[in-house]
Amino acid sequence: MQFVTFPAYARIKDWDWTGGPLRALRAIASLVIVAIVVGGCAGAIERNPVPTAVASEKASVPSIPGARFWADETPKDLKKAYAEHLQGVPKLGASAPLVNGRTQIDVLALSGGGSDGAFGAGVLTGWTARGDRPEFEHVTGVSAGSIIAPFAFLGPKYDPQLREIWTEYKTDELVVPQIVNGLLGGQALADTGPLRKLVAKYIDREFLVAVAKEYRRGRLLTVGTTNLDAKRPVVWNMGAIARHYDNPEAVQLFRDVIIASAAIPGLFPPVNIKVNVDGKHYDEMHVDGGVTRQIYVTPVNLPFQAFDVLYSKPPQRHLWLVHNGKMNPQFGAVKPTTFQIAGESIGALMLYQHKGDNYRIYRMAQDAGADFNSIAIPPEFNHASTEKFDLGYQRALFDEGIRIGKARDWRKKPSDLPEERPARVAKPKPEPASPAPETPEAPAAAPTEPGDAEPAAPQPPGQPVAMDRVSDLETSATQ
Repeated sequence: MQFVTFPAYARIKDWDWTGGPLRALRAIASLVIVAIVVGGCAGAIERNPVPTAVASEKASVPSIPGARFWADETPKDLKKAYAEHLQGVPKLGASAPLVNGRTQIDVLALSGGGSDGAFGAGVLTGWTARGDRPEFEHVTGVSAGSIIAPFAFLGPKYDPQLREIWTEYKTDELVVPQIVNGLLGGQALADTGPLRKLVAKYIDREFLVAVAKEYRRGRLLTVGTTNLDAKRPVVWNMGAIARHYDNPEAVQLFRDVIIASAAIPGLFPPVNIKVNVDGKHYDEMHVDGGVTRQIYVTPVNLPFQAFDVLYSKPPQRHLWLVHNGKMNPQFGAVKPTTFQIAGESIGALMLYQHKGDNYRIYRMAQDAGADFNSIAIPPEFNHASTEKFDLGYQRALFDEGIRIGKARDWRKKPSDLPEERPARVAKPKPEPASPAPETPEAPAAAPTEPGDAEPAAPQPPGQPVAMDRVSDLETSATQ
């Protein structure tokens, strides 16, 4: 068995990270096959996993009620689920502004993207400089977005920390390569010990105190991970965890969730989180939230209308989606090798998962009358990167984010849909027949034509909106 490939991968910064926001996946794919060949040489790492799917449903985090919930569940009684999961929150949106009697709910969603998270950090900094950045009632983060989300949640005064995190640390200060160990049965190709120290530097007891204070005002901070044992997405209620700031285990869990959300499978090690089931202790394996969702805006699998029951009057929602990556395919000739083909295929898979998540949220916004806003790294940004966390690349991307944040260059539709389209013209309705004089009756109702733009019937609370309903865009395209 030959190990001639090892020297080429001996240092992470020597890997080929060029070619777009998914370059990490290409490097991983080029090692997967080698791992398959030599992986049988080492023993498995000891674990005490939750034994069954039924037990997994009952698993809870010790001493921290409401810490997390399944992101793919559809609660039948949302008010009951709210009472169980969002303990300590007096009322969602309690501190949100009112406009014309309607609560204004601003939701910030931050996607994954690895080192491209510098873009999202820059967008927020530029938005602050512009002067009209709102206070977000709900901030969500996945993968790289999970590192940005807590600071975005606490507001503009934490912009300097975002700048420092995303522009001052290079690869060797964040991860330590362990290529041979990873290939011979280890958990990953790199150790994230330095990254853990960095997270601990910024997220301490005082940080959790600040998060808990905002949580009590009715604001939510959630982070997505993937429970690899259950193969399901999980949303962590970081405010509920922060309420226990005097418990050192809560501080550690807060950090662990962020590390887990950013744990790219194969490259970074997973995070085992302790849970209890019927009084017995087990662990769950959590990895990058982007494995199951690249970006999200609702904590559970329900349309926006279902959440209206939590408010005295349906709110006006404003969605702000920050995509830490390019949303358009980037052309590049693929070398006819197993490694290149596998790497590029994984990259395309993740890109279109991301685009699908974006479009799903757009459709949800349309159905609920929410204000949709989306932003991503522009296709013309082509600064070269020579390593995973290249300071020159990240600083240039951070500056690009500042420029776009100041310009507030948000799209109202996904990038592959036209921004503007002609207004629909309804077909004329036939005149009702005149009633006969001898038997006066009210005119018959005019039949509905396929082209009439009538509103959809309201959905009952708690019921998902049918996603196969023909959209305005799709209908107009056939006319």
